[in-house]
Amino acid sequence: MRILWVNPSFLDYRIPVYKKLNELSGGNFHIVYSKNRVPERIVTKIEEAIGANAVGMEDEKTFGYAKKGDFANTDINIPYQPGLFKAITKVNADIILGEGFFQWTPLALLGAKLKGKKFLIAYEKTAYTERNCPRWRTMYRQIISKFVNGYSVNGHLTTEYLAEIGVDRKKIFLGGMSADSENLVAGIKASTKEAEDELKAKLSITGGLTYLYAGQIIERKGVIYLLNAWKQHIKNHPDDNLVMIGTGPLLEEYQKQFAEYKSIKLLGMIDYDTIYKYYAIADVFIIPTIEDNWSLVVPEAMACGLPIASSIYNGCYPELVQEDVNGKLFDPLKEDTIVNALDYFHHQDLAAMGRRSMEIERGYNADAIADKIFDSLKTVYAGGSAKTVTLNDHALV
Repeated sequence: MRILWVNPSFLDYRIPVYKKLNELSGGNFHIVYSKNRVPERIVTKIEEAIGANAVGMEDEKTFGYAKKGDFANTDINIPYQPGLFKAITKVNADIILGEGFFQWTPLALLGAKLKGKKFLIAYEKTAYTERNCPRWRTMYRQIISKFVNGYSVNGHLTTEYLAEIGVDRKKIFLGGMSADSENLVAGIKASTKEAEDELKAKLSITGGLTYLYAGQIIERKGVIYLLNAWKQHIKNHPDDNLVMIGTGPLLEEYQKQFAEYKSIKLLGMIDYDTIYKYYAIADVFIIPTIEDNWSLVVPEAMACGLPIASSIYNGCYPELVQEDVNGKLFDPLKEDTIVNALDYFHHQDLAAMGRRSMEIERGYNADAIADKIFDSLKTVYAGGSAKTVTLNDHALV
């Protein structure tokens, strides 16, 4: 079975999944992607992982209007990639996957149907992230769905959204996203106490609990709600630390606004290959997002053995964050729930919660996700359908 995944843009976390899919298919996994949309390191990594089976396209152009914000459905971008259809058909795949409903998916779908091949969509949106989706976009998705043989989704919330717009549940397979946990865990294991103490000293961390955030410093990530709640938190826990990794248009503003709070470390961009060092010194990972499909930083942190404090607006929480087991949920739009969540971890066995995080994450690591995706491809290729996906005690069964 020759597989083609048409995905214009992806980052490091996808490389292990693609590599595993190539192994499972006996070297018959191919990807067509945009060299214009990914960092140079991704071009190098994907070529190392699957060789000539990675086809990078160049000179892409886009038409549309710029984003009005960083939330979903705030812009329209229509891509034009010269040579894309030829690249798709040249692979002569038995089954093709597109990434989402738009971007390069229409041409991928056309290529599949003209060749009489099965076609799946990898999808991650939820009803919440699509709450402002215009009717014409929903209608477009419903029309496209008539020609799609299956969907590879992240979890329960995506399943429910697709079912809500009319997709047959028998077409919906659990596959979805995974973190680059293998490399992160390797980094954690190689870390030494001396190196960790050195980093703590550099950040002026001397005691209390260290809470870590990794992500963009933008409105959608809800960073301001966490920062404001932190001012209340340190009244009771003055020795605690909040380490924030990431950059964005609001970084400098927040660095100035909260400069007097020495317990807040707004560090800016950290090289991805060294980010494990910050997971190694953290006690709890926290994500205050007010809109996310499936935050990969959550399984990343879990793989590194951290308990999780997660916003209820994070699409991955039903599968990954089990309250009083490996984490705590909160509503970032209600400051008292953030303060309560921060305090909560002072009264828990963090090591035990971290171990449970690692156990849960193993079901969503690169190998596990690649296995699930490959099984769904084989099922669709053979004309089969998905088993019903339900949610039981925050875990898909």
